Amino acid sequence: MELIAVYLFMPFVALLVLGVPVAFSLGLACVGFLVFSGTRIPMIVLATEMYGSIDSFTLLALPTFVLSGELLNRCDLTDKLVVMARQLVGWMRGGLAHVTVVASMFFAGINGSALADAASIGPIMIPSMIKEKYPRDFAAAVVAAASIIGPIIPPSIPLVIIGGQLQISIGGLLVGGVIPGILIGSMLMGVCYVIARWKRYGEVQPFEGFGPLLRSGFTAGPALLIPFLILGGMMFGIFSPTEAGTVTVLYTIAIGTLFYRTLTWRKLWASLSATAGVTAASLLIVAAAVMFGHIVTFYQMPQALLALMMSLTTDWFGLLMLVIALFIAVGMFMDPVANMIILGPLLYPICVNGLGMHPIQYGMFLMIGLLLGILHPPIGLILFVVAPIAKVTIERLSITVLPFLILELCFLVMIGVFPEITLFLPRLAGFVT
Repeated sequence: MELIAVYLFMPFVALLVLGVPVAFSLGLACVGFLVFSGTRIPMIVLATEMYGSIDSFTLLALPTFVLSGELLNRCDLTDKLVVMARQLVGWMRGGLAHVTVVASMFFAGINGSALADAASIGPIMIPSMIKEKYPRDFAAAVVAAASIIGPIIPPSIPLVIIGGQLQISIGGLLVGGVIPGILIGSMLMGVCYVIARWKRYGEVQPFEGFGPLLRSGFTAGPALLIPFLILGGMMFGIFSPTEAGTVTVLYTIAIGTLFYRTLTWRKLWASLSATAGVTAASLLIVAAAVMFGHIVTFYQMPQALLALMMSLTTDWFGLLMLVIALFIAVGMFMDPVANMIILGPLLYPICVNGLGMHPIQYGMFLMIGLLLGILHPPIGLILFVVAPIAKVTIERLSITVLPFLILELCFLVMIGVFPEITLFLPRLAGFVT
């Protein structure tokens, strides 16, 4: 443990403090450890393990999901999804807050990224909410809390990475995210309704009728079919998650050119360029983090961490809360995907062996727990995305977001306590025996 702390973790933290990107901090820390620690691990392992970690058929789903999201973004679908959400739930008390949550749920099936969700929905919904007399901090808090849904409902980039790294069924993880995503969205809408009714936020708009709803549904419908295309194909055994990504790209190109008629060659090239950048950055982090994880596993750090936590408490629920506290503490300071890759192998034996979680349940528990870290005050990344849009201070936003954060923390505990929240659909689809 002392060897790991001095030659691996301390250099890694020091590089992060100096502003070195996460992937290079991880890689340089691993090189330094292999060179200076006197370890028995040969240097050639660094190259072979890093290459082997990304030489994976399952990880081919990553660029395809990213590309489909980029294509749909460039087809100017965000406004269409917001219009449909407004027709669907905008007439309720706290209507625009509900629209924000539902739009984030719709957008999740297109993008699969919390930060991208906040950056795309925020500039549209926050000014609209402010115009209808919602407080700035409340508008920003709703957008921030709802953006967590992005990586939960498929397609999900973090779940593809977690499944590829930990050898957990990616199909099972994607299917398992449906119920948690819907439940979180429904719970957030409940909180928005209570707060809006209690403090009389917003203006109550009349229901515009089924005609406008059907028209907006027809416009947004082809894009909203994507999650059903992915899930249906995997649940009925038509294609694997990797093949689902390819089918999604072809379908997206078809509706972008034939239905929406907004996808041009220039937008296609821009989408391919953006996908290459996102994929390369993600895989670089994966490769470096896998090597980092192999070193700590070689020195049995997961077992040592489990023993340490068990020494603090032998109570099952107490151990669960310790893991959640670790998620929040670490999640505030670093990119969630990097955290998932680093902590995934480290906490796997604690959650699967110590807490008795199913691997699919653990994958969802890990992802949501670390996503809540980027929502947690005072330095959650999402807060820094939405605060400038709403022109509100981080301090004020940190207080307003707390009811939503507490709700989502309670839901995280529910995932740890009740396995069927994440396992019901995967079991129905044959991913869990």
